[in-house]
Amino acid sequence: MIAEGRKSPGRNIIPGLQFSFVFFAIAFVFWFVPGLDKSILIFHNPIYHKEVLLSFLKFLTDAGIPFSIIICSVLVYFHTGEKDEKGENVKFFLVVAFSLFIAGIMGDVLKLIIGRERPVVELAGAIESIKTHRTLSFPSGHTAKIMGLVIPFVSLSMNNVRSLNLYKGLILFTGIMVAYSRIALQAHFPSDVMGGVAVAFLFFPLSALLAEKYSKKYGIHNSRNFVIILLCLAFILAFIEMSL
Repeated sequence: MIAEGRKSPGRNIIPGLQFSFVFFAIAFVFWFVPGLDKSILIFHNPIYHKEVLLSFLKFLTDAGIPFSIIICSVLVYFHTGEKDEKGENVKFFLVVAFSLFIAGIMGDVLKLIIGRERPVVELAGAIESIKTHRTLSFPSGHTAKIMGLVIPFVSLSMNNVRSLNLYKGLILFTGIMVAYSRIALQAHFPSDVMGGVAVAFLFFPLSALLAEKYSKKYGIHNSRNFVIILLCLAFILAFIEMSL
């Protein structure tokens, strides 16, 4: 019903778990191969001596998630409601909203369980970044949240949306750049970022199933209102994330 506008969300379970396993495996390789995580961060030291590039990366890491949420909000406004008779677009955005929230929350829970220190603590004196953070390191919260939005947005389809591929490309590019900015700014190890992507893939199937059940139980109109509420809350949470 959701994927490609026709497939059941259950079809997303196996691919989601497979990609999650792959990215967790990559994360562990980066983490446990001696010096690999650390050498990549040290490689990015020169960025702190290039003011224009540094400002651009800081802008990406701060504005990427709110920007993506704004795009989703605009599309919700123009492509749901009466124009969306079968409610397929509402289901699309329900998956996106659920995925963003669940991946973000579970990423933060995993931080507390795993308890890895940030690079500024582990690599004090070896990297240029001196910014302290109030949260732990693995997985990257920024990455889990932005990829929680990006993965369903890129994977699923909407009805009657012109230039949909352009929107998908823009969202995907933003997600990749936000994830990279966390490494380039030395806020996270590469393994943290890979872990954030893995978390987003892991909870994508659950988000699709919840969206399907919610829309059936409460109807399309109420589902649309729920999407709007979730996106507003996500926008607020994105600004909270900027201060962490």
